[in-house]
Amino acid sequence: MNSGSMRTKRMKRGWAVGCWVAAALFMAYVQPLYARDASETELLTAAGKPVEGGLDVFAGEPEFDKQILYDDNGDRRVRGPNITVAVDGTVLARGDGQLRRSADGGETWSEPEPAPSGTLIVDDNTGDILCLRVRDNEDRLQRSTDHGLTWDEEQAVLKPNEVMRWLERTGLRERSSSEDSDTDAPRYHMHTGASETGITLWHGEHKGRLLNTATFRPHAAAHPSDRDPVDAIYSCAIYSDDGGETWQVSGLFPEGYTEEAALAELSDGRIYYNSRSHQGYHHQDLAREITDEDRLRRTAWSYDGGETWEGLEISGVLPDGGGYDRGYGMMGGLVRLPVRDRDILIFSNADTAGGVRERMSVWASFDGGQTWPVKRLVYAGPSAYSSLAAGRPDTTSEGWIYLLFEGVDTHRYDGIQAARFNLSWILEGEPTGDGEAPEWALR
Repeated sequence: MNSGSMRTKRMKRGWAVGCWVAAALFMAYVQPLYARDASETELLTAAGKPVEGGLDVFAGEPEFDKQILYDDNGDRRVRGPNITVAVDGTVLARGDGQLRRSADGGETWSEPEPAPSGTLIVDDNTGDILCLRVRDNEDRLQRSTDHGLTWDEEQAVLKPNEVMRWLERTGLRERSSSEDSDTDAPRYHMHTGASETGITLWHGEHKGRLLNTATFRPHAAAHPSDRDPVDAIYSCAIYSDDGGETWQVSGLFPEGYTEEAALAELSDGRIYYNSRSHQGYHHQDLAREITDEDRLRRTAWSYDGGETWEGLEISGVLPDGGGYDRGYGMMGGLVRLPVRDRDILIFSNADTAGGVRERMSVWASFDGGQTWPVKRLVYAGPSAYSSLAAGRPDTTSEGWIYLLFEGVDTHRYDGIQAARFNLSWILEGEPTGDGEAPEWALR
């Protein structure tokens, strides 16, 4: 055999060995990365922590505790709960114009510090905490780059939606600088008051978008429940694709007499919207019999990252609690647990079928809000507005569900309490008759 043939065989043998080694390395190190769920390898917050994890951290032995975070000291009403979890796991609880932080999952809390006014939003892309206040045509955003320790103010630009542009273009209404002045003028008001905590989108083509609920509110002297249809208020949303510098107002919710809403992104990118309803009455001169539908929450969906809303439904089981039997509801809490490939939602409100503001409770859905098979009482005493948050994977908050709500034994506005619990604790509650909890959630 000549030397050329031998060299060719050695080259082929070397090439074959090289291919075998490369294949072995691929099987050992590369292929497992592709075999894992994409959320494990791609969905990381600015802190390098996974956005979603397993169900097991919310399971285990049932756990529950609560404590009073804010009280009135006997001289004022204490209102405005808003709770969220920073990307590093720090829990931020805003209420009574103050902010308290917990670095150990909610076991202990810092002393109250003055807080900026507005709705809390965690930008998972940067780790910044935003506090957004849309009101009185003076839109402001406070930004914290150190998980709520310090805040810097910056301007926020609000871009009108099609309805607002049409009203201003035709001269029918213009955005007002004050809701209380000159209420007979044809103006409208935009606000984010009593909105549930905002979110960062993680699924679909609008990944990274910041999204928050808001209210389109025409000027009128009457209570939102007592207005003529032309002055009806509407839930909507505002969203930002540039980290909070500019905010676009979405299309309006598909039903009027709605406000103080909450939303959650599901694992397929759809947005579930849950809103308070003002279908009842407020002034006693307008008293009428309240129907079952008047006492229930309104829901809708977005398939375009929160730009439009459709599929209006009246929830068959979630109460618009706290309407004092007049059917005008109140702010409730909503959060999706960060569990990979599962759409577990938790909702909070007064379980009084639109009656007095008491019996703060939570409901659990395991199919993205289609059914709510189980609920559990958190606090039987006087209680009102509430806000929910979920712990983040691989942080001290992992596995906890956080509920911040108005109410203490003396009065619903004498203090704000923080409760924390896991999913196992909720599952020990009572069935609602609206479907059943799946086997995978009961293990």
